[in-house]
Amino acid sequence: MIFYIHHKYDYELFWYFFHGAEVNLEELPTWTFKNRHNKHKKINLEVEVPFRFKGIEHKAKFVNKYFWDKTDGIHIFDYHIDLLEKNIIGDRGWNQYMHDKLSNTVSFLKKQNSKTNIIFFYQNWEVKNKKEKELLATLSKNITLYIDSNFNDTFFKNIKHSNTHILSSFVFPDTIKLKDFYRIYPYVKDYNNFDSKINYPIRSLTDAKKRLLNMIGDLGNDDITCSISSFTEYKQHEVRSIPKKLQMYNDIISKDNVDIIQKRGYNLNDWGGEWNDSNMKEFMWKLLTKSQVNIIHEASYDDYINEKSISHILAGKPFLPVCIFTIDFYNKLFSKYGLPQVELPIKYKFIHEVLTELNELTKNEKEWKIFYDKLQIVVDTLRSNYKKCIHNNNDMLLDISSKDNDISKSSLI
Repeated sequence: MIFYIHHKYDYELFWYFFHGAEVNLEELPTWTFKNRHNKHKKINLEVEVPFRFKGIEHKAKFVNKYFWDKTDGIHIFDYHIDLLEKNIIGDRGWNQYMHDKLSNTVSFLKKQNSKTNIIFFYQNWEVKNKKEKELLATLSKNITLYIDSNFNDTFFKNIKHSNTHILSSFVFPDTIKLKDFYRIYPYVKDYNNFDSKINYPIRSLTDAKKRLLNMIGDLGNDDITCSISSFTEYKQHEVRSIPKKLQMYNDIISKDNVDIIQKRGYNLNDWGGEWNDSNMKEFMWKLLTKSQVNIIHEASYDDYINEKSISHILAGKPFLPVCIFTIDFYNKLFSKYGLPQVELPIKYKFIHEVLTELNELTKNEKEWKIFYDKLQIVVDTLRSNYKKCIHNNNDMLLDISSKDNDISKSSLI
């Protein structure tokens, strides 16, 4: 089968779309003659990569904006990669430009030949709002939508979820440097010069985060700490709500038990602006080594995941999610591939329910060691599952290879 990928060639995009496939690395170029001295110069030429999946030969043709008229294969288009290529966004993390451009993209796809089989990826690590759903629901029947959060099928019938592409989207393309978290694993594993046993790091303030911070502060335990980024001081992304956020921020930094993580500093100590990639670099070097365990405030309960939990899993960093649904999400996802399930060594639904128990654990070195070792096993298992999931599987290709799949049938007519 032929796949027409409507993006400029990049080896990372091959791994994103076709992870889990068999490919000869000598036939997977990282550069061409034209960009050998400048990796930022994208390849406009057609690049063809042969690969195998489940014993079947396929061809991935990266054709940029061309060959939409071809009906002898399947066309693949990723909304956020398109915005990245046009230099409209810097990563998949949410920003307003994503919403502003969606109607144009939907209109473009609907104008394509109705006999053209199209796969449209729309994965932005966020819950989809009403406007997004309404636009996506107007897609033509020849377009299969792959999305990363739960989406009511009454809006749009031709919808699928690829868990393997959701996981891959965090590292391919590597726009927020999460592959560095994967590679730093040995360093994190051996590090032992921590300030505390548990830390609750906060970057962007919310009422819920402030409540949890106050509960932790009430424990009066130097081994269960809170830290807050100076993010709010600089007002870069929070202009609309800044008076309230600044008041919350000032209330918090006045407390003795809160450590301020300064984003700006002089010269070599300046971590730069509030872009997601610089935030993740700062987190990796400042907060992965601040405490033995991090409490992470994932933005969702059971609908989707984002970089908070992914970064800790890739780095092998023990963590406790604010809500247990984060662990439930991964267990449900990995169970589809026969991978091991995990269970935290402490039972709760929301973290505030066990703060007293954690408080006592940190005061008993023997009990804490047992607890910590069990938590390390949990995150190591999740890390192994993540790697096996995207190395050995590809939900999109599996969908297409299924004999009962409409995409596969129609593309072979």
